[in-house]
Amino acid sequence: MQEARLERDSRPTERELESSERAASCRARAGLLLLPGLMQVCRGRSSEGMALASLAVAELGAAVTGGVTNGLETSAAGVPLIALGDLLTLSVMDVALENQRSSRLRYVPQESLGELALAPFSGQVLSRPSVWAGVAGSLAAGILVSAVVDRGIDTRNAGKRPVIFGREMNTAPGYLLAGAIGAGLFEHVALAEEMAFRGVLQSSWARSLDETRGWAYASLLFGAVHGSNILFIDRSQRLAYLAAGVPFITLLGAYLGLAYRWNRYSLAPSVAIHFWYDLLIEAAGFVADPKNSPLAVSWGMPF
Repeated sequence: MQEARLERDSRPTERELESSERAASCRARAGLLLLPGLMQVCRGRSSEGMALASLAVAELGAAVTGGVTNGLETSAAGVPLIALGDLLTLSVMDVALENQRSSRLRYVPQESLGELALAPFSGQVLSRPSVWAGVAGSLAAGILVSAVVDRGIDTRNAGKRPVIFGREMNTAPGYLLAGAIGAGLFEHVALAEEMAFRGVLQSSWARSLDETRGWAYASLLFGAVHGSNILFIDRSQRLAYLAAGVPFITLLGAYLGLAYRWNRYSLAPSVAIHFWYDLLIEAAGFVADPKNSPLAVSWGMPF
């Protein structure tokens, strides 16, 4: 974990000097930002860039294949498209953060993309009280709110063979596949959303306004953007989602923003909390009803 610059006149960090050299070697261009990884390759970060580009090609291929095989409205196409959208977002945010580090701006997270990707699995990160307590508390609250939005937790299919992308599978491989897909997807989600809402937006507002208003505005926007999930929720659940789900997500965003501030604008704790909350809340839903999870038929996810 690396702390951000908090004072304008602080000495440049090694990461800031590296970012300055890379940003000068390849200026950000819209054309290169359209495909994840191209700007990273242009700036000499070949391994990260090739990994992003390879993932983009694989996810686009998976979405097309899933759409042709199962239909465009199914999770077989939707889940890879969600991942691809998040991959594009995190790739662009990574470039934006590198540009900000090169300008030696305050409150800019210093972690590399690779370090953030490993944050959910880092003992140093997970051992922080703001992280493990945040995961436990948000998970308990999330299950309660999910029960309110869904009008109870349906466990009639608990223990039955799981359905993945519309196809029933044997229990062991089905759960393993669901776990792998969920981990991959929520790694994308956690990185993209934390880099955007905390790394770029909260820090930018902290610089232009103050730290408290930057935190508040980013948290409110985080909740408001997730209000669009009603498009993928059954009509009978939409009012409950707006009344209970969106306020809860706003509060979750507020906690993620506080964890970001408490850890001196290191983004790793927020990424770890976000990843484990999303993965565990969806895992609980999958165990309760493995035939009608987001990986089964639809691809709308409440949180």
